[in-house]
Amino acid sequence: MSGFKTTLISCQQCGRRIMVRAADTERGSITCSHVGCGAVNILQKPFHYDETIVQGLPLFGQLTYLGSPETQYPLQFGDNVIGTSDTCTVQVARFVHNGRCFISRRHCTLTVVFDKWTGQLRYQLQDGTVDLAMHSVQSSLNGTQLNGTSLQKTEIVDVDNEGIITLGGVDRFRLTHFSIPAAMLDTYKIELDFNPDRTQ
Repeated sequence: MSGFKTTLISCQQCGRRIMVRAADTERGSITCSHVGCGAVNILQKPFHYDETIVQGLPLFGQLTYLGSPETQYPLQFGDNVIGTSDTCTVQVARFVHNGRCFISRRHCTLTVVFDKWTGQLRYQLQDGTVDLAMHSVQSSLNGTQLNGTSLQKTEIVDVDNEGIITLGGVDRFRLTHFSIPAAMLDTYKIELDFNPDRTQ
């Protein structure tokens, strides 16, 4: 293991410093050499997942309208602008209640990103849309709620699987995550160099 530098870690049992050598790292553990201790410290090799995995995914989750008729809207990777305009990524119908539609033309943004540490997709919700020309966020007229709580302007929140997004205080949508299978994830695992601060 050329180029390996010896390093010090704190023993998980006695807290005193012990030296980690190349052989310890290859073995994956080190025994504390201090008198009266002898604890075996597991050396955890950190890893993350390669983002190119998203190129082979069949789906990226979906929104289901909980009114009548129940309608499903597939999501794409990246920004999903939701609203009634035909310029939206997710164009929803103009649901009318007492003669009014409460969903804005470009109501909110649901961004699907890949978390390289967990190997799963994350879903981040923001009221309104980003206006690139003006470098600002254009909020919706009637607001966006997640599980009954209103989003503040410029607030971005993670949406859990089966989370309920309400547009305009009236129309409800359920988010269904797409879960990446473990067998697929294993082929995209990238081992990183040993980090002495990440003992198990």
